[in-house]
Amino acid sequence: MDWLTKRAAEPSTYGGLAALTFGVGQIFKINEAPQIAETIGQAAPSLSSGDYATGGAMILFGILGAFMGEKKD
Repeated sequence: MDWLTKRAAEPSTYGGLAALTFGVGQIFKINEAPQIAETIGQAAPSLSSGDYATGGAMILFGILGAFMGEKKD
């Protein structure tokens, strides 16, 4: 658990997660992957500084925004 906590404090961890998300999206043709990767990258400063509430909310709402459709008139 200590190892995971140390990795969560490093900004490079979130850069790697963003790159992994983007790569998986390219392989499996997931159109939303670039937006999700961008959201992870934007949440990285909050998450690496220990502000998990803000970082987690950014990721959650970013993923919801990527997958939820627009309201049709």
